[in-house]
Amino acid sequence: MRYLIALICSLSLSNVWADITLTIHDQNDQPVSNAVVSLSGSFVSTPDAVEKMNQIHSAFVPRVLIVQKDQYVSFPNSDDIRHHVYSFSIPKAFEIKLYKGSEIPPIQFDAPGMVVLGCNIHDSMIGYIYVADNEYTVKTDKNGQVTLPAKLGDKVSVWSERLIEGVTSEKMIEITNDTAQTVKLELLPPIEAIDHSSHRY
Repeated sequence: MRYLIALICSLSLSNVWADITLTIHDQNDQPVSNAVVSLSGSFVSTPDAVEKMNQIHSAFVPRVLIVQKDQYVSFPNSDDIRHHVYSFSIPKAFEIKLYKGSEIPPIQFDAPGMVVLGCNIHDSMIGYIYVADNEYTVKTDKNGQVTLPAKLGDKVSVWSERLIEGVTSEKMIEITNDTAQTVKLELLPPIEAIDHSSHRY
């Protein structure tokens, strides 16, 4: 489900393209890292490169991976123990049974949306693959910031695993004349404090 956040703009909109920086904060004014921001109406072709979702110290690395529709992802297991990777998500349901190493063939993600990953052996392993619909899509850094090739009046969708509405939800935001604006979202506590057993996938 998408929500429109109306941001106040004191100057008239411009059609000039520029690098616009958005800063994402939670309701406690803390920066939100690993939030996915996608520029609506933009176009990005599907890269030929195979992305990588690694498994290191019983964790998916990176925790959030962005790919474009039809891109392939490999799932190397860099641990000394075996993992069992699966997803029940509608965009891409799949299963990789117990394995070690990097001999598993890459998997193509051919439908846009959020894919939630888990491991049948290690319940604490949670990972996310955001499959963009061939739109310019980036991830916030530790300061909660992203830079977009956008113009005033454009809209972006914002995803975070901490969204109260659930991990498949996004929020729509309009870019205003303040290129360093702070967008504040109502979010669940930081991921370290989240009980994933009750999280909606």
